[in-house]
Amino acid sequence: MRKKTKNQSPKIRALNAIYASVLLFSVIYILVAGVKAVALGAIAVSLVGAATPVVLAGEGVFDILSGILEAIFSGFMVIIEGIADIISGFFG
Repeated sequence: MRKKTKNQSPKIRALNAIYASVLLFSVIYILVAGVKAVALGAIAVSLVGAATPVVLAGEGVFDILSGILEAIFSGFMVIIEGIADIISGFFG
């Protein structure tokens, strides 16, 4: 397994944040309203969108799977970072 020598570009981080937010809201919608085709489609699109850059850059199956999870979690972290920045703006 090769170490990553550079950070992800801001475009990839923004896309991961968008896909993670779509995934999060789709899961919440499924929990509240039940399983609908639109919510399942949004989940599929968000997972495929987050996985595409990882699959194109991946070297093996384990790299691809860990990269997909990393992309989803980094998207969630960007969302949490934005919320924390907004909250800290109120008190700073």
